[in-house]
Amino acid sequence: QPFTQRTYHPPAAGPGAGPAAFLAFQFRGRHENPDWRRLSTVDVERVSREGDVAALQVHLEHVTFCSAERECCPHCQGPADPLLLKLLRLAQLSTEYLLHSQEYLSAQLGSLEEALRETQAQRDQLGKEVAQRMQEIQGLKEECRRRKKMIGTQQMMLEARANYHQCLFCEKAFMTYSFLQSHIQRRHPGESEIEQKRKGKIEKLQDEIEKLKEQLQLTKSQLEFEQQANLARLSKECEQQKSKEEEILQSFHKWKDEEREKLADQIEKVKEMFMKELKELYSRNSTLENQLVELQKSNMQQKSNLGTLKDSHEFTEEKPQRPQDHPNMVRFLDKQEEKWTSLVQALRHDHETEKSLLLSQIEALKSSAREDLNKNNMFYKRRIEELEHRLQEQNDLVISQKKQIKELSTKSVPSIKTHNVNTSVERPQEPKPSPSVTTLEQAPLVHMLEPIEELSEEEKETEKSDCKPGRSNHYLINA
Repeated sequence: QPFTQRTYHPPAAGPGAGPAAFLAFQFRGRHENPDWRRLSTVDVERVSREGDVAALQVHLEHVTFCSAERECCPHCQGPADPLLLKLLRLAQLSTEYLLHSQEYLSAQLGSLEEALRETQAQRDQLGKEVAQRMQEIQGLKEECRRRKKMIGTQQMMLEARANYHQCLFCEKAFMTYSFLQSHIQRRHPGESEIEQKRKGKIEKLQDEIEKLKEQLQLTKSQLEFEQQANLARLSKECEQQKSKEEEILQSFHKWKDEEREKLADQIEKVKEMFMKELKELYSRNSTLENQLVELQKSNMQQKSNLGTLKDSHEFTEEKPQRPQDHPNMVRFLDKQEEKWTSLVQALRHDHETEKSLLLSQIEALKSSAREDLNKNNMFYKRRIEELEHRLQEQNDLVISQKKQIKELSTKSVPSIKTHNVNTSVERPQEPKPSPSVTTLEQAPLVHMLEPIEELSEEEKETEKSDCKPGRSNHYLINA
């Protein structure tokens, strides 16, 4: 059933399967009488024959929500047949339920159309992303093909180069190394000595480079050790400073608690003194009042006794003596209260002054500690900057030495090439090379692939240091 517990759910899904339950459905009350004149104008046969839904829509609400229970028979004036009324009531309730279902389905249709539009937009976006990814894949495939061709040609050239031995001083090539050595001794005796000298110089330069590398590694390790020591010292000093501050705060809180306890003890003592004095004053006042009452009683007894009469002037002299003690006592109590209040105020003032003095001393200690910490930080920063400057100087020195080595190596190669030009005059007198030799004399093609070869790690480091000298310091520290 689509309606369970006064909540609508679609028939295809269970009570908990829908996205959100529709509002609870309730039948409306019917209090309006049917409009017989309006209904008499409707031709039911024409509506059913032509399928005029618009006419039904006009009279739908009136027919659904009218009440025919109070209608009587026009002939006998009796009540209407209850079965017909029940039938009309069931038809009205069914129509109302169908209207509610129509509203719910229209709402669901709107939400589904909105979801469909969102999914279509997502589909279009995903289609664009797929097209973009396909273009990227096509470009990567073309790049992969180009790289494969380049690697294949490079391998072919390297394999061809490994099958012969090229002379360093001319364009001739030989099948074995012994033929090459005999050719150099016969045709290039001077150049071989120059080559040996050049090799010796290159070996010396390589030894110097190795020494410089060892020195660089040593300086790196020293700088790292100094940096770690400085960091450890800084952390230790910071911890000591924090512990000092914590001790000062603890001592301050302890002194604060002690002062509070002292002040509380003093206040308790003052309260006890006040209470004692008040009790004494209350006792004295009560005794005086009792004495006054006894005197008044004795005076009344004397007044009532006719045998012991006194003169009027004696009575007036004795009467004002006793009542004077009460105002004197009140004044005494006021003076004592003023005295103790002034004493408490003085104690509070002294406590506030001492508290402000201690707070000012604590602030001064904190400011001095901050100044000391800032001074230490500035000192260590300067030290680190000096070490970085020294490291940069060493890096510059190493780079300059490497440049000198490169310049020396480049200078030695052109000198050898000049000898090749001078010796190339002898080529017309020599016999023509065989076809195998002509196929092997393709050294320029081999030299064309030299820029593609990967650089060594040392050359990469030198290039990085030449391109980014500002970052070399950072790399060395983090190494």
